Amino acid sequence: MSDRPSSRHLLTLAVVTLPVAVAACGRVPGQFEILNDQVPLAGCAIPVDPNVYQGEGTLDISVVQPDFTSAYFFFPLLENNLPPTANSSIDPNQIQLSGFQVDITVLAGAPLPSNLDPRLTHFQVPWSGGVNSGGGQLSAAVAAFPVALAQAMVAGGGVPHDPTTLMQLTISALGTTNSGQHMTSDPFHFPLHVCSGCLIANVAACPFSSPPAFTGNDCNPAQDGIVDCCTTQNGSLQCPPTVAGQ
Repeated sequence: MSDRPSSRHLLTLAVVTLPVAVAACGRVPGQFEILNDQVPLAGCAIPVDPNVYQGEGTLDISVVQPDFTSAYFFFPLLENNLPPTANSSIDPNQIQLSGFQVDITVLAGAPLPSNLDPRLTHFQVPWSGGVNSGGGQLSAAVAAFPVALAQAMVAGGGVPHDPTTLMQLTISALGTTNSGQHMTSDPFHFPLHVCSGCLIANVAACPFSSPPAFTGNDCNPAQDGIVDCCTTQNGSLQCPPTVAGQ
């Protein structure tokens, strides 16, 4: 890839209304889960391995370019814990994914611009795939941070070189079982450190005379990996850099 996806009033009232709320959103805790954020392999292949994951991420907004499809990708490992059905050619509890709900909030550091379009921080991302019942697992890729949001943060200033701005991605998977039950996964909270320049290792004019030492994340050079960059004639960054003769 060139660009490399909540108050409590009275205790008695809470006891009465909680089951209604759970039924209304189609979610029973533990039935449908996001287990973790998978670490992509070479070539941006997303594994299905519950033992290989990262607990937080880093986004360098200075690396994000307008033609990127996302400023940050989240790679959820999904698990369907609905009971399996024996002696059936079609699994009625298999979940067919329709997408992901993403909510972005700032926990600490630079605030978001005051005039920001709310659709940049609360949105859905389409996706497809089937997750088998009885503990079946599936990985996915979620465009979890809009390019326009990263650009607005660059324009607003205030994001330092050090990744001291902490944001939270709250992500839920959406789908429907083969028997027609709408499903929403338990929400997954992912901490994201945001900086301006902290992932850039070396910068020189384009093109580099030899291959760069740091090529960054295979899925997206703006996230989770040190990267070398070059500057084009118009002054924009190219990460990883172009190389002469290639």
